[in-house]
Amino acid sequence: MVAGYRSVRNPLKRVHGHAEQMLRKLTLRSAPEHAGARGFTLLEMLVVIVLAGILVSIVTISVTPDPRQQLQREASRIGRLFAIAADESRIRQEPIIWEADLTGYRFVTEVNGERKLITGDDLMRERQWERPLVRLAVFEAASGDTASQVVLGPGAPPVRVPIVREWVQPRWRMELANDVAQVSVAFDESGRSNVALR
Repeated sequence: MVAGYRSVRNPLKRVHGHAEQMLRKLTLRSAPEHAGARGFTLLEMLVVIVLAGILVSIVTISVTPDPRQQLQREASRIGRLFAIAADESRIRQEPIIWEADLTGYRFVTEVNGERKLITGDDLMRERQWERPLVRLAVFEAASGDTASQVVLGPGAPPVRVPIVREWVQPRWRMELANDVAQVSVAFDESGRSNVALR
């Protein structure tokens, strides 16, 4: 009987041992799934919100243009447009004149004494200043620091600068000023421009 008792008792232990192992396996399998579904802590949410705020402020700062740099970019564009207009004048074999006032600028031709706005060319189209100017002056090399043409107020006649077709040209410079910045554009003998923020 003792032997039989042991034989009856052993299968129960085995069944009970298997049940415990199965229960442990089920508990271990479901624990990671349950732990992942617990959500975020308040600290984790605060860290994400702070990082998002920092990123938004960086993007906003980099997107907001500096008005001083806007005038400098515009002056650089004018320098490049003068080089393009000189090439265009050589190709067309007709004079091109740059006209500018405090609100904008344009390239015009004069054929048989008739002034004609250049159209059909996206680069030399009429443009408005990004920010209206308060002063526009042209200085020739011979005149030193005395401006040969100045526009100080609205309604004043525009500055007229003929585009030089020759490969070697006299030095000259232009000054542009709006309510926040002043820029000088100096042109050398080859027609290349150098922009300086003042």
